[in-house]
Amino acid sequence: MEFVILVGAVVVGFFSGWNARELYAIRKIDQLLKQVELTEEPEKEDVERMTLEKHGNVIYAFTSSHEFIAQGSTLEELDAAIQKRFPGRKFLIKESNLNDLELKA
Repeated sequence: MEFVILVGAVVVGFFSGWNARELYAIRKIDQLLKQVELTEEPEKEDVERMTLEKHGNVIYAFTSSHEFIAQGSTLEELDAAIQKRFPGRKFLIKESNLNDLELKA
């Protein structure tokens, strides 16, 4: 009888230890993931909306708050001027704005 109790205690102890190890591993991984999230700086995409206006043969680009960005006689020149003045920054143009100015290829 004592042998059965001993075997039962060993089995219960084994399963208890196994579950405790699993829970510890899960908690440790959660802590490490939270640490990584805190240390990583989120990438801020510097995207701003812009509108285009065409006066004569010159295309002017303005921010949504009507601040001047750049100018050019073609979209390629305008893009080069924007990239020169604001390297690495992204600007969005509504497709309807390009259609209004008849600039869409």
